[in-house]
Amino acid sequence: MRILIVASAALLAFGTAPAAYAQSSSTEVAKDGSCPTGFKADGSSCVSSSGKVAIVKLGSCPKGFKASAKYCVGDKGAYAEVRSGSCGKGLKTSGKYCIKD
Repeated sequence: MRILIVASAALLAFGTAPAAYAQSSSTEVAKDGSCPTGFKADGSSCVSSSGKVAIVKLGSCPKGFKASAKYCVGDKGAYAEVRSGSCGKGLKTSGKYCIKD
């Protein structure tokens, strides 16, 4: 069990977590209809073919992200997570998201 938790934490840190962890922007998101621009279908996922990241669209996209299909897409290095309360240190509020400064 400990190995699984450590592996999951490592995946989240590098932005390559499985679709089940899609609460933050990633190079892989669960496929919901069409894949966003710059992503290719791979089974039940959409995988970045350009280094871009995506997050599920909840209303307006956060600053630095653009809408594409049912997602918000950001450039490589961009970060957003679904806001749950206040944003953590180093993050600021952007609509329903917390984004990296």
